Amino acid sequence: MIAVLSLLACLDPISKDGTDGTDSGDAGATGGGSTIFDVRDGTVGDGETVTLSGILVSSPLTRADSESGKSDGFFVQDPAGGENSGLYVWSQGQFGSELTIEPGDEVSISGKISEFYDWTELVVGDASAITVTGSGTLPAPANLGDGAGVDWNVWESVPVTLENQTVESVNSFGTGLLSAGISVDDGFVYNDYDCRGSFASVTGIIFYRNYDEEVTTDDWSVNDRTTDELAGYTPGEVIDTTVHGIRADGICGPVHVSGVVSTAASFGEKDERTYLFVQDAGGGENSGIVVFNPDGYTGYYPGSVFDVTGTVSDYFGLAEISLFGGGTITETGNAQPTITTVPADVTDWLPWQSALIRLDDVTALNVDEWGTVLTDRGVYIDNLFMDVEAEEGSSWSSVTGPLFYTSYDDVPQFLVEPRSADDLVE
Repeated sequence: MIAVLSLLACLDPISKDGTDGTDSGDAGATGGGSTIFDVRDGTVGDGETVTLSGILVSSPLTRADSESGKSDGFFVQDPAGGENSGLYVWSQGQFGSELTIEPGDEVSISGKISEFYDWTELVVGDASAITVTGSGTLPAPANLGDGAGVDWNVWESVPVTLENQTVESVNSFGTGLLSAGISVDDGFVYNDYDCRGSFASVTGIIFYRNYDEEVTTDDWSVNDRTTDELAGYTPGEVIDTTVHGIRADGICGPVHVSGVVSTAASFGEKDERTYLFVQDAGGGENSGIVVFNPDGYTGYYPGSVFDVTGTVSDYFGLAEISLFGGGTITETGNAQPTITTVPADVTDWLPWQSALIRLDDVTALNVDEWGTVLTDRGVYIDNLFMDVEAEEGSSWSSVTGPLFYTSYDDVPQFLVEPRSADDLVE
């Protein structure tokens, strides 16, 4: 699984009223005697300043930003616990070593209420808005069973426990979708789990993040505060399958594929040759995939046959089998990789991702500053293995290579990667 920084640490919140969510300087000037329940039921509304006293810190600071070293905030809870008892304290990215708090601290906090895309936050100007007044015992996390039918809204910012959870998918950021219909994420600590793995229980605080009009399962997540809150993890069993089974049937998690054929030399960034195109022996649609080897490759060229055991992952749209964490790749022989000619009327290139293909009668429409050629087939000719000499109007009777995929500025791009001059026939 590839772990990456969550959106929590990357995005600067903007409140729904169009302000930047910063404290106006009058935090704590009004309020007094208000509770978290008053905030959550709207008695204390968006934009109002308030002082909350006698509440308990329920989490460590969220993970620090990789550049500033500052944390976004932490969570607090009413000692009574239960529904609507939690609240997020947002620091505007200002919390560092000057703030020393820990779960169980009793605090008094002055700040302004902000509805950030419907996630209720208490916004503070700096650490001086927070006073530790004692210590207390946190309520036990609310046990929500298997999570079926739960209204997540009332549990926003509250510690909960979910039982008997299966990881149904893992996205490019390392966020896993649980069988409860909620994600498990890394707001406090990084975790390692794979699709089809299971947990005896998952405990953590419910985050809500929605940056658009549509509410989806990705908007709600449970975030463990310590790694032991993900209890009783069992990896999914290794499935014997084919690349076609992975690509067409959606098999995820640990897999074993036999007899796949490399279609090009290994490649990677800055001479780190960590990627290899392979495909099922017969080629064709949904036959290709990339094998990621963190230790790198040496000496593999088109026509090597392999058995591969690893974990299927989706790296920002690029399907791959990752050897990270103990996967293996074993060379078992040699075979001529199959080249499949893609029909001229094809417009959906996803099934051809990472397969070895040939395009007939191709014309260059544009060449960008990096030498990547946009063609009249709707795909690019790229320079992963060799430089391509072309200009607008250049044409080829055929272009051959594995079909790479990338997403640049959120724009999907499919790129044919010629391996040598023989793959470009004028």
